Amino acid sequence: MGVFDTGDYVLIEVSHKAGRINVPRIAQTVLSLVSKEKKMVAVRGYGFKGIGLGVRIAHEIKMIENRFRYEMTFDTFEATESGSEQIQTSVQIVIIPPD
Repeated sequence: MGVFDTGDYVLIEVSHKAGRINVPRIAQTVLSLVSKEKKMVAVRGYGFKGIGLGVRIAHEIKMIENRFRYEMTFDTFEATESGSEQIQTSVQIVIIPPD
């Protein structure tokens, strides 16, 4: 798992090789970035496990909020890991703060 601040948005990348992660804690951090700091956050998961964890993070964010007022966009794409030629399906979920 990696976290990258690009300046325009924060990218959370979840690999298919990710170990145990604390989904509620990550969701709370993402929600704080979006609601308090008004930053866009992209949760990108690739491979079977990475996609599942990414979707769980997005679901947990929706469960935390009583009245969900953020926009989420979902996109799928193909990715390869550096040093490998195996193509993996990937999902990116972008959480956009309200105006």
